[in-house]
Amino acid sequence: MSEEETIVRRGRPPVKDKTATESADMSVKLPGRRRRASVGGHALKLKAPEREGYIRRWINDKDNRLADAQELAYDFVTDSAIQSTGEGSRVSRLVGTKANGEPLRAYLMETPAEEYRAGIAEKEAHLQEIDAAMHAIVDETGKPVPQSEQTGQVSIKHDR
Repeated sequence: MSEEETIVRRGRPPVKDKTATESADMSVKLPGRRRRASVGGHALKLKAPEREGYIRRWINDKDNRLADAQELAYDFVTDSAIQSTGEGSRVSRLVGTKANGEPLRAYLMETPAEEYRAGIAEKEAHLQEIDAAMHAIVDETGKPVPQSEQTGQVSIKHDR
């Protein structure tokens, strides 16, 4: 077989020698294989980097939740390094649709860790008050029974 004759084969053409291509023309790039997405792995849609000293949360733009979060000392994150699907400087992502068919957007918000801990302590104190009221034993007149006189289980009686 002479050098002028070439064999035509089916399938992908063979890759040419890279060194020969580079020396002939530096602007020519070899066709490379594009990176494939991971099929079997888990991709977290709302993953965002942590920030030292702050607690971050994704909050849906539903009802009055964004304004409620701002009252609880949360601020919008405006980090340009975080991927966002929204317009503007606030980091946001599409997370679904509202009842009226409009897109539902979640915004990344953060609060200082001290404010977060103070809010958790306030919430816990309120829940303890409710818990104490539920477990308080009262007599027929509605007066609390002293701990020393309480025996048995708490029961609820209905007057019918």
